[in-house]
Amino acid sequence: MMKLLYSIIFCWFAILTACNHPVEPVTVKHRLIHNNDGTEILGNNWFGKRPLTPADVNRYVDMIANSQVTTFMICSGSDFFYYRSKYGSIMGDDKNGQLNCGKNTELYNTLRRFYHNAMVLDKEGTDIVEATLKRAKEKKLEAFITYRMNDLHFADTSAGCPLQYGAFWKENPRYWTNDTTLNGWNARNALDFAHPEVREYKLNIIKEQFEKYGALIDGYELDFMRFIVYFKKDQAEKNASLITELVQAAKNIADSVGKLHNKKILLTARIPPTISDCRKKGLDVQEWVKLGLIDFLTLGVHWRGEPAMPVAEFKKQLGLEVPVYATLDDGTYNPREAYSHGMYRGMASHAMAQGAGGIYLFNYFLTSYNEANQKLQPKEGTLVCRTIAPQLLQELGSLETLRKRNKIYALSDGASSYDLTSNSPLPLRMKGNVAATIFVGDDVSADEPQEVILFIRTNTKDSFSVSINGSPLQHINADYPRLYDKLPGIKEPQNVTAFIVPANVVIQGNNKIVFSASANELILQRVELALKYGSVEECGYF
Repeated sequence: MMKLLYSIIFCWFAILTACNHPVEPVTVKHRLIHNNDGTEILGNNWFGKRPLTPADVNRYVDMIANSQVTTFMICSGSDFFYYRSKYGSIMGDDKNGQLNCGKNTELYNTLRRFYHNAMVLDKEGTDIVEATLKRAKEKKLEAFITYRMNDLHFADTSAGCPLQYGAFWKENPRYWTNDTTLNGWNARNALDFAHPEVREYKLNIIKEQFEKYGALIDGYELDFMRFIVYFKKDQAEKNASLITELVQAAKNIADSVGKLHNKKILLTARIPPTISDCRKKGLDVQEWVKLGLIDFLTLGVHWRGEPAMPVAEFKKQLGLEVPVYATLDDGTYNPREAYSHGMYRGMASHAMAQGAGGIYLFNYFLTSYNEANQKLQPKEGTLVCRTIAPQLLQELGSLETLRKRNKIYALSDGASSYDLTSNSPLPLRMKGNVAATIFVGDDVSADEPQEVILFIRTNTKDSFSVSINGSPLQHINADYPRLYDKLPGIKEPQNVTAFIVPANVVIQGNNKIVFSASANELILQRVELALKYGSVEECGYF
């Protein structure tokens, strides 16, 4: 059946191509991409969770328009849907009371609010996918659908909530990976793409969305990071050709629907940030690019963000010309902490200075800003604001608007999920001399910071020495860990030390940091470098 479906799609594409002139190649452009997962809208969180209206939907798009955002992506709901689909239910449909969430009434009420709001839009003859895409086009934004290829929110058997189980998944446990060796939340319950029935099911959904929304979209994203499990662990690499065939089929659909509407529809993918991790998950990204299946790639990790996305190394490993973008997620470190404004700027600068075509914002929910009365306020007693805010949308889109803005560059603490490789030497035992590098995107020789501070978190209070680019650091400010909010989650006997770094020591690019300690058990847990260009009122919160 799957081969038949692929053949039909290929023939459809071939016929249409023969009757039309070749599509011009897409022009590479700089992007600031905003991904909306849809639940913030369906929950109508910004507007006090009141019944949703089409006007409310427009306002969600308007909140990110008139900024540096170039591209609006709306999630289509994955294995539950935000529209009436032939392949499953609208999110929160309890089948007239037949389904519930047991004692988890909060989850049940949330899902039901999603459903009721979807029905409000349905009565108006629309849905949040169509409505947001239309509004994005009105606001002169690129409009994309992002499809989560294996969303494991809907495979959570521990939640005891059949209301959130997709029918195909629930009826076909034989199609789950059922692999207890896989690491990651709900990984053993993920649909296994080795089964042709799974690939056919997913491709049918993709085709349905292209046919339904093709006139509105400029592009379609295959989000492989939600969630990055597609096969049993020991079968992923050898099954990579199956995913390539699926991507080829999606490309044929994109091109065919684009021909019908006399336009180019981009096909993109969000993937792990190393070629080796892509391969071990069954994603032969290099082959996709060689075959011309993908118009651009976005690097991402799962759940926790990556403060130092290895864009330059990925592009080098890829060895092929295709635009690469970098995801900025909404939290970092383990246990999960919200990013601060300074960290958002540092991550964006890091990625674009390494050659990213732009930035991709994931889970950039503005609800917390609304709850803060739409005012930017630092955490009490600090220079740090962790509220996701629309103001940053005027900065994160380019290196020029990030110039002379307060920033924090950081290394990952080494934690990972779904067996992805952490781009970090941490945690690092500091016995003898050990080294790490931290990348700075700022041209610090042209724009010298007023102050540079190196924050080091260790597992104990034992002493150590440190140098940057061969210059030993001597001065410590005991008040800065609190002032720069570097103490969340700290437990005895952990310690944070703030070293003052001479500004002329720091360089644009990789900065080598060397640590030396005599204590055998001293472990380096976090490394952060703050560049202060001025007051937070003038140059932004850290």
